[in-house]
Amino acid sequence: MNYSNKILLLFLITLVSCFPKEEKVEPSPRIYQSVSIDAGSSKNDVVFYSLDEGRIVAKTSPMDWDLYIDQEVIRINYFRSMSVALTTDAWDNIKDTAGLSFSYLTDQLSDSLTQWELSENQIYVVNMGLDNDYNPMGFMVLKVQRMSDRIVLKYKDLDGENECINKITEDQFYYHLRNETKVNLPNDKEYDLALGKYTDYITVDDVSQDYTIYGAILGNASAYLLNDEFENTDANDFEVSMLSSRQDIIGWNWKRFNLDKNAYEILPNMTYMISTNSNYPCKLRFVDYLNDQGISGHPTFEYEIL
Repeated sequence: MNYSNKILLLFLITLVSCFPKEEKVEPSPRIYQSVSIDAGSSKNDVVFYSLDEGRIVAKTSPMDWDLYIDQEVIRINYFRSMSVALTTDAWDNIKDTAGLSFSYLTDQLSDSLTQWELSENQIYVVNMGLDNDYNPMGFMVLKVQRMSDRIVLKYKDLDGENECINKITEDQFYYHLRNETKVNLPNDKEYDLALGKYTDYITVDDVSQDYTIYGAILGNASAYLLNDEFENTDANDFEVSMLSSRQDIIGWNWKRFNLDKNAYEILPNMTYMISTNSNYPCKLRFVDYLNDQGISGHPTFEYEIL
């Protein structure tokens, strides 16, 4: 090697040594969580949970809001067992509930409406549901109009008193009708599961009726039930084609009431495969329905990002 080549090689070695060393890229750890939910002293609290973030993003009372509205839906607060009846009567003629048929909208699924969703520009008589002591909260008349730059809420008590028209420019908000206030709670894209009580039409001991139950409702996530052991499932079991956007696809039937034991028990092999808000595949199961004091209505679930 001649002198010129030696000088060039030394220069290159010196130049390379000046570059910072490449840091090794560590993969993000998979999230595994065991989560115990405190539903409050009345077992009525609603808990919003983000699987992506691995934390409770909000906890609130179902008394805090009546409607959730965003760019796509106008939705009643199902966690308070609200129900509605569509009416064709003129606004000023609505004075009572005679001849009306009320629905909790739990099973409402069509090309135009999802569960618990109201149509815009229609008049509804709204059963405001039950308070935390299970007392009826009365009726209101409601119409929601979606304009190009605002949402118009028109509502009144069933007897015609306290009529209000409120124009709101935000495109995502929760709303309390009687307080005439917007409420700051997570929108559908900010949580994966909301846990609380709602009304469903169920069959118990061969008797079918509307019944208030505790369950898990999806936000903007999607899911399906895989009848297999939690420990045996992994990313290879995740089938995108099986995912359902039905909000109560997890719902309440991961548990049942054992008459012999006079207690709830968790059903085996109820593994839910979930696509989170961030489209991460995830598996989840419930493992308990009692808190540390042995009181039911306080579930524990565990999940893993696959």
